[in-house]
Amino acid sequence: MATAVPPPTTREEETSSTTDPVSEFNERLRKAWDFALRPPKVEVGQTPADVLLHEGRMRLLHYRCPPGVSAENRPPVLCVYALINKPYIMDLQPGLSVVESLLARGLDVYLIDWGTPNELDKDLTLNDYVNGYVAHAVEAAKRESGEEKVHILGYCMGGTFSAMYTALNPENVRTLALMAAPLDFETTSSYLNVWAHAPGFDAWKIARTFGLIPPDFFNSAFGMLDPLRTGYLKFKDLLERLDDRPFVENFLRMERWTNDGIPMAGPTYAEFIDKGYQRNLLIKGAWALDGDERKIDLKNLSMPLATIVGLKDNLVPAESTERVLGYVTSKDTTKFQFPGGHIGLSVSRRAHGELWPRYADWVLARSRGQVRTRGATKAPGAAAEPEGARPRGGAGARPTRARRRGARKNP
Repeated sequence: MATAVPPPTTREEETSSTTDPVSEFNERLRKAWDFALRPPKVEVGQTPADVLLHEGRMRLLHYRCPPGVSAENRPPVLCVYALINKPYIMDLQPGLSVVESLLARGLDVYLIDWGTPNELDKDLTLNDYVNGYVAHAVEAAKRESGEEKVHILGYCMGGTFSAMYTALNPENVRTLALMAAPLDFETTSSYLNVWAHAPGFDAWKIARTFGLIPPDFFNSAFGMLDPLRTGYLKFKDLLERLDDRPFVENFLRMERWTNDGIPMAGPTYAEFIDKGYQRNLLIKGAWALDGDERKIDLKNLSMPLATIVGLKDNLVPAESTERVLGYVTSKDTTKFQFPGGHIGLSVSRRAHGELWPRYADWVLARSRGQVRTRGATKAPGAAAEPEGARPRGGAGARPTRARRRGARKNP
């Protein structure tokens, strides 16, 4: 008995069986509209912490030791973030949190939250931040941990502050890590460095005009560094991945952080642009903070020192950070190079799989003087340990003081 063969499909039937582009667009538009009306709620800065110090707008957060991690012998690490945007970029979400990563590897983590300056803060200077807030945070972390020295991790402008503080107070710092920190401003790899030399650009006049430099002033400049990405491509990516819930939530967290800027005191902004971007005084050894006669001498950086850079950073080029190694006296220097951008250093999955475990090991190995000093560098994505690095602990390790405080704040 012959088997019936279905007739061949016509061109019209073939077309109708494929996805209709108009229908596909309409469905995507419907999802986008629904997303705009009812975006998912996202949280940031979820790692539990206590407020150890509150001074002006500044708070020093001390993160609680997580379950399963020994509270003993944890080296204190003070994270110093920039004055632009808020520091929860270092604790964006579980699994993509620098704070969480360091805690899980046995470090005692502190973080400066600068808060939101108001009219009462419009006259703050770099000296107020470096010799005031940072200095007080270091002393508080030393008292809390029972250690004579702390490890400092400075990010972006916070890295510049960290280098300044450490050069003025080297006796308080065990190791210094400078992460995407503008230090040598003599570079044309970022438009920020180029724009700072535009004819007629007067940072002090801008400071006098605004008093407090508004966040939109900075956001507009940062957006112009990559206008195609910030103005179009990221939204195109979002539209194409609205069904990807983790992607959408991460996008919203990043957008929240990007638009969660804080104003900056005019004198702080002007001095940073004038003495940094325009005159490059830090590398020249000629930067004295306004109100402090001492010149900041990078030769005082003799402790173990690491640079952490993103090789695709268009905000602070890698050379702006790494060139500092030619001006310090440390015999134990390490380069951490990561194939990402300025923010990817703290929020990319690859950074949390490769970079932060290595940084934690670097700190632990130097916490009890267990490393024989010898400068070292390594290829992108890794760090070279100086010869003789050993795991933390063992004979002679002095236990830290584990003081318990009641829960006061969970940012």
